[in-house]
Amino acid sequence: MKKLFTKSAFKQALFCPASLYYYYDSDNYANQMNEDDFLQALAEGGQQVGDLAKVYYDVQADADIKTLNYDESLKKTRELFMRDEVTIAEAAFTWDNCFVRADIIEKKGKQINLIEVKAKSWDENTDRFWGSARYHQENTIKKDIREYVYDVAFQKYVIQNALGPDYTITAYLMMADKTVVSDAPKGVNQFFRVEKIEGGDGKKDRVEIIREAGAKKLRDNTWVLKAFPVDDICKIIIDGDTDEQEKTDKQEGYMGGYKFKEFVDIMSDYYVNHRQVADIKLKGDCFKCPFYSNEKTPGKLDGKKECWKNVADFKDDDFLRPSVGDLWCGDGGGRSFKDELVKKKIYFLDKVSEEDIRPQQNREYPGLSPLQRRLLQIGLATKDEALLADFKDNIHRDVYIDVPALTKLMKPEGPATGWRYPYHMIDFETTAVALPFYEGMHPYEQVAFQFSHHIIKEDGTIEHVGQYLNTEKHHFPNFEFVRQLKEQLEKDEGTIFRYAAHENTILRAIRKQLDEGKIEYAEDKDELIKFIDSITHATREEGGNHRGERDMVDLWEIVKRYYYHPDMKGSNSIKAVLPAILNSSEAIRKKYSEPIYGDRIPSKNYAPDEAIAWIKVGQDGKVENPYKHLDAIASFLGVSPEELERFDSAQEDEEAVIREKGKYIANGGAALAAYTKLQFADEKMTEALKKALYRYCELDTMSMVFIWEYFHEMVGKADTSDDN
Repeated sequence: MKKLFTKSAFKQALFCPASLYYYYDSDNYANQMNEDDFLQALAEGGQQVGDLAKVYYDVQADADIKTLNYDESLKKTRELFMRDEVTIAEAAFTWDNCFVRADIIEKKGKQINLIEVKAKSWDENTDRFWGSARYHQENTIKKDIREYVYDVAFQKYVIQNALGPDYTITAYLMMADKTVVSDAPKGVNQFFRVEKIEGGDGKKDRVEIIREAGAKKLRDNTWVLKAFPVDDICKIIIDGDTDEQEKTDKQEGYMGGYKFKEFVDIMSDYYVNHRQVADIKLKGDCFKCPFYSNEKTPGKLDGKKECWKNVADFKDDDFLRPSVGDLWCGDGGGRSFKDELVKKKIYFLDKVSEEDIRPQQNREYPGLSPLQRRLLQIGLATKDEALLADFKDNIHRDVYIDVPALTKLMKPEGPATGWRYPYHMIDFETTAVALPFYEGMHPYEQVAFQFSHHIIKEDGTIEHVGQYLNTEKHHFPNFEFVRQLKEQLEKDEGTIFRYAAHENTILRAIRKQLDEGKIEYAEDKDELIKFIDSITHATREEGGNHRGERDMVDLWEIVKRYYYHPDMKGSNSIKAVLPAILNSSEAIRKKYSEPIYGDRIPSKNYAPDEAIAWIKVGQDGKVENPYKHLDAIASFLGVSPEELERFDSAQEDEEAVIREKGKYIANGGAALAAYTKLQFADEKMTEALKKALYRYCELDTMSMVFIWEYFHEMVGKADTSDDN
């Protein structure tokens, strides 16, 4: 059956026109994104939001079109359109080569309200559809909302043409309303259970929302979703009058130089006839193309390689060369170095010059500057001795580690930082989803559901001393989370370590919740706020210069400034740093090759009779990432360990977090998905998920211990060398 140009295909074309060819032929081309639908649905709640919209608009069962067959869905839509007034979910329309299913259609005679539902947050008091006039972008749709508005515009365009001029189409974008507070006693999220339905008989597995009893009562509560009018914006887009559609010397144009209608005509023709676009343009994102084949997709074609071979004349060996796709681009002052390099046809690190990657502004940095870190990465990847000349004093066996700087930092009671034993390593697992878990919460408000805590004493003793996990299904956990953390950390004045900004951001968010008292009242709120203030600093959003006397030390910043291993390939994520550290230290490999963890090193989750060895060496002779062996969460979620690993790594960018305005997903996507699953689990599944989550978070803080142990080892060797 001939495929039509759907809204999913339209969005794919916006992302990359060349990828349309591979997207069309999903039977033959590998697509690494295909397998993560269930985990994404768990973690982000997009399909739950869609089902809640059906409840709000009181879509009747006979008007909820569930079939995916083109002809059947079109036939059902035509039948429903015979009614003068009706509200339809997934109404289908076709025109020319295009086909769309609308999330919600309200038909009132000839007036059609088109409501597209998105799991994105919006505050109409502060958020804007249009770019700031300060930057002369008053006619430009902002990048963080652009994809969503263009999606609605495409649907409006197709539906208007399908129905003809007698109908008036008015477009809305329904999103989570950040200004409202949920007053549903049970919360909202728990009414919409995400389930993975096994396909069988060669059919693909699918994600399904199971609506719990009582969900219809949510119509009588405060709506946490709101339909924001975007019809005027859609008209301007369709007419081709937005500035981002213009091709200039400074920009390629959002649609490759085409205006909206022309783009739809050309891309739909390429798609339905399954032809590759004539002019493929490579960009920085092409290094992250998901249409690649690996051992997890045997027999599948590799679209990513096809593009690079056809456009950049890559040979098979070129895919093994260090590429600019791995280049660390942090603190670049907003510059997209990868895009700039690809535009210059510079694809490999050994072709990059210092001028290519120099930031627009230079400022003082402790340790490596961003430019130095990029030059170091290039030098180590290409073994360029000239490039490494400035770093050679700190390079040991092809690994950069600034031991003199670390010595100053790690000296107990040292004047540089005031680090004090015992050292506390902490890690949080959190979630922020569109549909609030608890009464009194805004959409995408933070929920801190778990932490792990390791301690390192002055004599080198290591112990997993504490943890917390909320498993009570309708209990808001944040304040108890802080109580438990306070109880564990206030026993001494030892230095507290985190990895990246997440823990500081979460505690400041909880401080605001305590201060406002909108979710629930805490009798000890003053004590909890005082504790939070003592171990955090004010975020940029808060403003001010507050910094607690025991402000947590960011181990991620220390890694970024003083350590680099070529295996990290430009990433500073703890899951990239950990295997690099383990492969850097013979002492750590030897120590943890023995099953001592849970026995000689006490653990809250591994008893002495089940003590484990963290170190496992692969066929290539390198230490395997310990996270790969924590497959329990995968089995309990009903996915493969490979799917979980891919999903979890996708949740991390080079800053160890993914940020979106009004939304914050930290590393630990697997834990986030598991906690969502926990809200609906029976007693047996709850116990299994608890065990998996405890061990998962425990490894996060143990990874921080590994990093400290390696730095401590190298500083100790330097001290011994100096004594001799």
